[in-house]
Amino acid sequence: MSIETTVADPWAMTIGLLGQLSGASNALGAACARAKPRKASRGPARTAVAGLTVRVIERSTADRVTLAWRDPSRCAYGDQEWYLTRARRSGVCAVTGQEIRRGEAVYRPRPMRPQALNADAMIHSTVLQTELAA
Repeated sequence: MSIETTVADPWAMTIGLLGQLSGASNALGAACARAKPRKASRGPARTAVAGLTVRVIERSTADRVTLAWRDPSRCAYGDQEWYLTRARRSGVCAVTGQEIRRGEAVYRPRPMRPQALNADAMIHSTVLQTELAA
C-alpha cells in the first residue's frame, strides 16, 4: 500500500525565490516560483536512484555495515548503519535497479527517530556482499 502526498518541488521553489530576491525578471525564475506540486510516494522506490553513490565504510558485524549514502535528489548520510534483513515487501534495489522480491535478503537503514529520508530504500544483499569481498 502506498501513501501519496502532494508536495511542492523544493528545488524549483528555491530557484524561484532566489530569482525574486535578486530582482531578476527572467522566465525561468518566474516559472520555478509557480512550479506545480508533484506527487510524492512514501512507498518503495521503483528504479535505481539516479546519481546515487554508496561507499562501504565499515563492516560492524556479520549482518551490519556502515555506509556513506549520497543521493543528490534527497539526502546524504556520511555514516549510516544498515542491517541485513528480509524484504517485507517487493521493491527495487536502490543501487542496481534489480527487482527485490518479498522475503529476499536485503540491507536496510537502521530505524531511527526522526526517520531517515532513505528509510524506504533497500540494497540487495548480493550487491554489498560483492563489494565487501573486493
